[in-house]
Amino acid sequence: MGLRTILYGYRKEHLSFYIIPEEADIVRQIFREYISGRTMKSIADELTAKKIVYYKDKCTWTKNAVCRILENKHYTGDYEYPAIISRKDYETANAMKSGKGGKRESDTSEIALLKRKMFCSECGHRYTRRKNYSGTRERWTCPNQCKLSSFLDDNTLYEKLIKLLNRIIDDPNLLHYNDTTGELYEPTLELIRQDREIDRMTEQKNPKFLPIKSVIYDAASNRFDCCRIDPSKAVTDRLIEYLNTFEKLGTLDFSLIERIVKTIIAHTDGKLTIKFMNDKTVDEEDKNASSNDSSEDCNENSRQSIING
Repeated sequence: MGLRTILYGYRKEHLSFYIIPEEADIVRQIFREYISGRTMKSIADELTAKKIVYYKDKCTWTKNAVCRILENKHYTGDYEYPAIISRKDYETANAMKSGKGGKRESDTSEIALLKRKMFCSECGHRYTRRKNYSGTRERWTCPNQCKLSSFLDDNTLYEKLIKLLNRIIDDPNLLHYNDTTGELYEPTLELIRQDREIDRMTEQKNPKFLPIKSVIYDAASNRFDCCRIDPSKAVTDRLIEYLNTFEKLGTLDFSLIERIVKTIIAHTDGKLTIKFMNDKTVDEEDKNASSNDSSEDCNENSRQSIING
């Protein structure tokens, strides 16, 4: 972007500054939209998209260009420049800018914990928490702007988490998996072929020991690879033992979340799913715990990318 030597919105003739009406309208638009709540970047992006000329033939606007306009007090009028905006609009915009652009309030350890564990079911992005411009209310959202059907502030989020955790505290056995003993071993086609080859070789009239031995060793190795180690039972038993020491929660226990919750999944309908440390999931809308291969009322592909991550 070229550098302007004259303030945007003005032209200079015979040592005096005069308003350029078209550019002045853009200046007023910038102040008006920023005061209404738009970010400097979104304003700059829109001006660029509309090919509004900033300087000479340059139509690319940046956040810094918008920021310089918002910060320039000349637009309120002085001995050099005629006024384009009111002093009230200038003061309002810069008060908002100071509140957003100054030293940000650091997240508490509790908020930081939830930010680490909370993900969007649609796109897989980690959730974030923002406050409105007055700083009076916060909102949990997906940075990729996946829409939520309901407003999710701290109180709503905490209430949902308390309800889910209390369900598990009331009945820790919900964390048990169904019996998966039969699924822990699944032979491959190659292993089946090797077993048949061993049967064929041993049924020969004069079997040769060394070839049979080699095939048996290979089959044993492949058979081991077909066994799936399932650590969930040990983890589940520890979780249940730990939860049996708790009574129902009246307030959210962040230390409990730290110890037993792997991820919190937010769905676009406003519902939550908690995935525990044993990979068992509990959906807010269900009375029963659900396993990872359950896919009711959610985007299965997106959800699996989160749960498996």
